[in-house]
Amino acid sequence: MPEKILIIQTAFLGDLILSTSFFHAVKTEHPGAEIHVLVNAGTESVLENNPDLTKVWSLDKKRIKKNPFAFLHFAGLLKKENFNKVYSAHFSFRSSLLSYLTRAPIRIGYKESGFSFLHTKTVQRPKQGPHEVEKLFSLLFEEYDYPTGRERRPYLFPGKQEEDSFLTKKKEILNHEDGYILIAPSSLWETKRMPEEKFVSVITQILRKRKETVILIGSKADLEIENTIARLMKTEPLELKERDRLLSLVGKTNLKELMVWIRNASAIISNDSSPIHFASAFNTPTVMLYGATIPAFGYGSLSDKHKIMEVQGLNCRPCGIHGGRICPEGHFRCMMDQNPVRIFEALEEVITHEITK
Repeated sequence: MPEKILIIQTAFLGDLILSTSFFHAVKTEHPGAEIHVLVNAGTESVLENNPDLTKVWSLDKKRIKKNPFAFLHFAGLLKKENFNKVYSAHFSFRSSLLSYLTRAPIRIGYKESGFSFLHTKTVQRPKQGPHEVEKLFSLLFEEYDYPTGRERRPYLFPGKQEEDSFLTKKKEILNHEDGYILIAPSSLWETKRMPEEKFVSVITQILRKRKETVILIGSKADLEIENTIARLMKTEPLELKERDRLLSLVGKTNLKELMVWIRNASAIISNDSSPIHFASAFNTPTVMLYGATIPAFGYGSLSDKHKIMEVQGLNCRPCGIHGGRICPEGHFRCMMDQNPVRIFEALEEVITHEITK
């Protein structure tokens, strides 16, 4: 019987994308093993076509919170798999408990995780300093053995359907061959979003000074942001031919289709959110905008060409690991003081120069 390994990663979408480099490392270290991954329901599509994985399990957190019996039933299904080893890449109480209930003889997790005593081996997970991929690698390697280069970046595998969809849509909406720049103006947390008027200023500079088309991306939940940007753009001093180069795919792509659009982009400008990690998978040049959070948390771009834009000298940063709904200080200077001119300059730099910072 082949070795069976379970990796638990039920965090946000961005965390899951970054974890794919860890999945690849586990498969590389255990080439004959079955690799099972447990993820949060609704995120599993980004793992389709992944050759490192044998099976993807999805956990409906909302359902098991309401129904403890559903949780126990799910844990029973995992136990029946007779896993030899479990890696808890997520550090919640629930993840540690699920790992324990598999009865796997080896259960590896973080010392800082909830119910960490249920693991058979724990490693430290610093809150700041190492990149998230290094924190994940620490579950598997000693620090001197961490993978480097391409193996640090996420592994995503869009299929032929998504490739064909991209080619068809691109032909429909792009009327030139000068490429396109993606703008991702949203985030799950409000204090990680740069205000729409600042995005408008950046977009205007691109349309006036460069030749690429600008394309907004996001989910259906971001349509209000798209509408605000569209309304504000009406007052910008642009020629008609320049305005025609602003398009939107907000709410019009699924996650796998979005992968292809990001892979083929000239560059992307994004808040500290999951599009950054999609871009890292394909080494797309990236300008990353930080507000409430900081790069030291370890979720920065892994693309070779990237620039980090943040307001220095604010004692209130960071105000939380994920940001929040409102600025605790009431001024939101971490985003209100972002400079659109410098953001545009950073964009030009990642597109035209070899940089790593």
